[in-house]
Amino acid sequence: MKLAIFGCGRIANRIAKSCLLVKEIDLVGFGSKDIDKAKEYCEKYGCREYGDYDHFLNSGIDAVYIAVYNPGHYDLIRKCLEHKKNVICEKPMLFSLKENEEMFALAKVNDVLLMEALKSVFLPLNIRIKEMMENKVLGETKEIYTAFMRNGSHGEDHWINDPKCGGALSDLGSYCIGTMNFLTGIEPVLVSCESDRTEEKADSTAYVTVNYDGIIGKASVSNRLDGDTTLIVTGERGFIRADNYWKSGDAYYELDGVRHEIHEELISDFYYELKHFADLTDQGKKESDVMNKEASDRILKITQQR
Repeated sequence: MKLAIFGCGRIANRIAKSCLLVKEIDLVGFGSKDIDKAKEYCEKYGCREYGDYDHFLNSGIDAVYIAVYNPGHYDLIRKCLEHKKNVICEKPMLFSLKENEEMFALAKVNDVLLMEALKSVFLPLNIRIKEMMENKVLGETKEIYTAFMRNGSHGEDHWINDPKCGGALSDLGSYCIGTMNFLTGIEPVLVSCESDRTEEKADSTAYVTVNYDGIIGKASVSNRLDGDTTLIVTGERGFIRADNYWKSGDAYYELDGVRHEIHEELISDFYYELKHFADLTDQGKKESDVMNKEASDRILKITQQR
């Protein structure tokens, strides 16, 4: 699969490093409004092409990884789909159910794949935890807790403060809600949402409780407070705990008071979502069985609470 990365920010570095580990991916180059930056990234990762977005959209690439700032996602996704390019877009991909409906419909019209990049649901560790829950290793699951709290030190004019496309719940909360949705496989029902959101500014800290058909899910998110970064699944006979669950291969669980270690493969945190996307593209598939429209919708139904 011939892939170009659109965007040359900090996260593009991590995506590119992982692309080089996936043998199914031919990382062609980087697209950006800043051509000098695209050239710099191209040279850094040994790619052969750089240019603006139109350069790649009018070329023979198969797919685009959109890694630009959140406010640019919608327009760039549309442009890529209209040029019949498969798209994987960094989370949060879009910011309303209406936008989601529109872009997935556009992907279908143009017969291409659209997938939100939520790396946590592709990690071997979280797949293992899901299997443990399904097999009732800890008995019936009673509660899931996820947290992503870190001080991003963002300025007041940063997009993260934009009420339309910013906010801790929309951004970091995608990992929390998306991971809990994946683990349960059940439609979440909002119970409560407390945040410091105002009409003028997006939330910097939020606490959410959802119900998964009797399993209580709780999420704590913040881009201003350093704090918890764990996943805890509590069952009748014990619990599973994973620190930094969106980028880890290690966890442990306690069953009837006895501790057991979990160690799963971790080639890189972005590797598994990229491998999944590349396989789908190479096979000509137009929808992911993991991060499809329904999965993205289920995240938005919670993270876009106002």
